[in-house]
Amino acid sequence: MVWEREIAIEGKNFQVTISDEYEALRSAFAEGRAVIGLWDRNRTDQCLSPASYLVESYEDITTELLERVVRRKEGMPWNITDTRRLLIREFVTGDADEIPNEPDGGEAGALFYSRDSLESYIRQQYGFYEYGIWALYDREKKVIVGKAGLFNFDPGENEELYSFMKKNDTPLELGYHIFTPYRRRGYAKEACQAILTYAASSLTDRIYARVLDENRASVNLLKNLGFHLTGRTHSGSASPQCLYEWNCL
Repeated sequence: MVWEREIAIEGKNFQVTISDEYEALRSAFAEGRAVIGLWDRNRTDQCLSPASYLVESYEDITTELLERVVRRKEGMPWNITDTRRLLIREFVTGDADEIPNEPDGGEAGALFYSRDSLESYIRQQYGFYEYGIWALYDREKKVIVGKAGLFNFDPGENEELYSFMKKNDTPLELGYHIFTPYRRRGYAKEACQAILTYAASSLTDRIYARVLDENRASVNLLKNLGFHLTGRTHSGSASPQCLYEWNCL
């Protein structure tokens, strides 16, 4: 079976081929079209390797899925969610020219300051996990005011932090960094609230965040977002490192 769907993105029409047949997917992909595989769990001979995205039913193919499959194929950023002021989207390589190199740049901040490292991050992080640190784009100002998002939890030297967690195959951590000219305007809370809502509907019902106990601004923000303190350790830091947990249930 083969279906053809069309979707308009940013004023341009794109064709998407959906099929449970290898040859149909291969041909469409070779012609430059985005493809979606229709997987039959009862078949042992099915090969859908040209497709990066699979569904079990044609009814599972939403407009959002079509757009995201096309965007990934064409190298266009996914729009994750939006708020009153912000479009929260994936970074694109050219964004590296707009990101200030600030000393408190947050989780792996240096990744975002050069085109080469940002391109690698986009390909590896978004392409594999489909989440990561995203750009906070102010639609009215037409500028990136910061970055925020979710990443796999890595305790670094503080392995003790794992003892405070619930059993979770891939614990995710919230991170954010608002650029200096745009601080104290509510962007961090606005963005993080939207990201948590997105995470609850699409990724997981539990998110972690860690912060030094002395960072009262971040502690207060986490509390306002509904996080609660789940553990504190002195290991690996002169100041106590605190682990906070958010759960939508």
